[in-house]
Amino acid sequence: MRHDRPPRRCEQQGLSMVEALVAITVMVVAGTIALLIYDAARRSFKKGENLSEQQQAVRIAFDELVSDLRLAGFNYNPDGDKLRPDEQIEAAYDTAIVIRADFDAEDPAQASSPEGTLAGSSFLAVSTGNDEIVIFALAKPDGTGPDTLTFFADVQEAQRDGDVELVSVPNVVLVQNDPPYTLYRITLNNDPATYGTSSFFTRTPVVENIRSLRFRYYDSVGTQLNTTFDLDDPSDDIGGAETTQARNARGAIRRIQVELEGLTREPDLGWADPDDSDPETREYRKFQLVSDVTPRNLGMVGIRDLQSDLVPPSKPARPTLVPGHCGGLYLVWTPNPPEDQVTSYRIHYGTASGNYTGQRTVAGTSYYLSGLSDGTTYYVALQAADAAGNLSVMSNEASATTSNTNTPAAPEGLTATTDLNGAVRAEWNKVTKNTSAVPAGDPSAPAIRDLAGYRLYRSETAGFGVGVSSRIADESTLRDASAPSYIDRGVVNCRPHYYRVTAVDACGVESAPSDEVQGLAVSRTPPATPQNVQAFITGAMRITVSWNTVTQDVEGNAITVDTYHVFRSMPIPEGVLPTDASSFEFLARVKGATQYVDRTAAPLGYTYWYAVSALDDCPNESARSAPAQASCAFSGDVVFLNPRDGATVAGVVPVRVAVQNGNDTYQKLELTFYHEERGQVEDREEIDDPGPTWTYHWLADPPGPYTITATVTNTLGCSKSATIQVSAGTSVGCCLSPPDPDLNPIVLDCTRPGPPPQECMEITYQMINNNCLTAVQIEAMTITWADNVGNGAKLTGVRFDGNLIWNVSPPSPSPASNTFSSPKPAIGVERDSTNPVSVTYVYDQVTSAKVRGEFRRNELTTSYDFVLLDELGQPTSITGTCGPSTGMFDNMIVEEHN
Repeated sequence: MRHDRPPRRCEQQGLSMVEALVAITVMVVAGTIALLIYDAARRSFKKGENLSEQQQAVRIAFDELVSDLRLAGFNYNPDGDKLRPDEQIEAAYDTAIVIRADFDAEDPAQASSPEGTLAGSSFLAVSTGNDEIVIFALAKPDGTGPDTLTFFADVQEAQRDGDVELVSVPNVVLVQNDPPYTLYRITLNNDPATYGTSSFFTRTPVVENIRSLRFRYYDSVGTQLNTTFDLDDPSDDIGGAETTQARNARGAIRRIQVELEGLTREPDLGWADPDDSDPETREYRKFQLVSDVTPRNLGMVGIRDLQSDLVPPSKPARPTLVPGHCGGLYLVWTPNPPEDQVTSYRIHYGTASGNYTGQRTVAGTSYYLSGLSDGTTYYVALQAADAAGNLSVMSNEASATTSNTNTPAAPEGLTATTDLNGAVRAEWNKVTKNTSAVPAGDPSAPAIRDLAGYRLYRSETAGFGVGVSSRIADESTLRDASAPSYIDRGVVNCRPHYYRVTAVDACGVESAPSDEVQGLAVSRTPPATPQNVQAFITGAMRITVSWNTVTQDVEGNAITVDTYHVFRSMPIPEGVLPTDASSFEFLARVKGATQYVDRTAAPLGYTYWYAVSALDDCPNESARSAPAQASCAFSGDVVFLNPRDGATVAGVVPVRVAVQNGNDTYQKLELTFYHEERGQVEDREEIDDPGPTWTYHWLADPPGPYTITATVTNTLGCSKSATIQVSAGTSVGCCLSPPDPDLNPIVLDCTRPGPPPQECMEITYQMINNNCLTAVQIEAMTITWADNVGNGAKLTGVRFDGNLIWNVSPPSPSPASNTFSSPKPAIGVERDSTNPVSVTYVYDQVTSAKVRGEFRRNELTTSYDFVLLDELGQPTSITGTCGPSTGMFDNMIVEEHN
């Protein structure tokens, strides 16, 4: 019997599906964890690299800054000349500094170039050139900035003459509220011909990504000289003014504390600085470098060589004064004897006898003293100086009254030629003479000494007479120059224009006009297309077409256009749009206006469309505008009463719109606020009010350029628009005050929380939201007080309406400053004179008391920094400051109390 063997089962090979999925999952998880670990390590490395790299760059820059400061004032006055106007510190701002030092003293070549040529006859030696006046200031990374740093220095002449000139350094940042910045080291140019131009400055970037730069100045006993230290208001700095008070303050500086704070190049994502409320910098790591610098040369000057010539020249002769030129006197005098070895004379002058407020230095024995007031008596005396710097006694005084007895000669050589971009260049010869040889006492007569400039006239008619109506430029722009010229861009291309020019002196005396010349501007570039073409049915058989003036050609060059062509379509059924304006028929030529009245009416059920082109006399004609439909009647013109076109505004702005010269019934106004840089409408408001005048309070945020469009609709549904451009700024000044804004002084109530010795430890006043027109949020405040009671009272707290907003711990001496963190105190628009905020300062000692039989009470000032809030209560970009710098809260006294 046969038994069949059962078939063999195949043995299982490899992994099951479940096992494979589990293995893949484990691999994915492991890979993810590895990637996370790698990414965390990479980010940690990047963060450290970011921080260390920038720290090193800022430290190197800080060392350079401190090194230069240590040398401040070195060898600035090597011979101890008391009349030298140079200062060791030329300007001392809270956020910038200007120092002078002989930085190249150890360089054999540079030490005397150009210093060797700067002394001249006024000083024995000059050891610092313009390039050794060093400015440290911040600016934006591209070199721009909203502020101008100013100081005075003797820098304009190739030889120092002892007269100081205003130096204005533009494009710096003195109010540091928009970091990051770049630290710049700025020096002046040794070429005096560049004075007053951008080439006068050499800007060297030192380090980027700076948050702030601050300086504190101390005298020899350690008293801080810039005590207000308001970083948002450079007007209260020691600065660079040439007043006696400012010079004395700078001259008293013996120690400088410099603080430089840097930012990392990249933000530290996921981290926020708890001490930084600025959303732009909150995620950046900061590091601060602080150092006290004591320049050993401050307060020291050179001394004169005792072995040198100490014998002064003899007394100079009394000068002769010759009037006759506007605002000037010609001076001449007899020279000192040769044995005096006189190298120069110093002219002293003023408007009171013996009181000389001006000085000039000359090498010869005659001089034209210009820049005086006409019709004024001046007193003049001389001093002689020798090569050793010895000065004689004053000469006898002479006096004379300035007068104007001459008339400039008529200009000659006038030409008018075509310039680039369709303009006319007018050029003429410099006027060097008067019409007659007066004053007779001036040996150079009839040479003109008092020329102020020129007046240029233009007309489209030949043979025209000069007058105010034809004047296109005057001496305010056409000043005295070696090759006077003017580019006239106010002409229509290819249209003949006629020109005449006159000379005018400093007293406004005008010459006869020059010969007349013809000029012609030529261009092959057509004007830009007219914009804002509108057409309205303004009456029976009356359609008014209007458009904006064309001021540019198609390439964006400024041009003048006064001629337009108006085109009209055939009657088109209402509701049908024309394809374009190319097939429209020519209707009219309009010159000298931007409006045309078409005395017609379209058939019932039809409408007209209009287009406009601009053209010059070449003729170059623009493309036709977009078609505009003749819509229903709208009478009057839409105008902005406030703000004006081109205005700079800030904060809440009352926008007032009106319809003028109209008799319709108006239904509503629609306003749109288009931000040009952001490319979007930031605000839109519709006011359903019959008008014809409307007011809307607009919060101009965010800052920047805006186009505001106002569209008024009448009861027929017809609309008309007007536009203006404004620039929204970031500061509204001060709009907080006591209930009576004119209250001065502000008397602080003494709340007397307890019997002696506690009475008068709390003092209170009232504050309102005075026309901010929106709620404000307090960002910071500073309280300064004079301890007249003499008990060393310290501030322990501040309350708004009884609520503690600032716990001062430990108690602070004057001044006490606080930057608020969230939640920050806010003052709404409802807090007016009927509902003021009660502000209370709490001290640890009394602030008013009778001391040895006399009342003594502390005097205070307060500064508030605030930001405007929007309608949702969120902070905007618009800030303001109230305090002594704005004339508010600058005179606060505690009431008298026993």
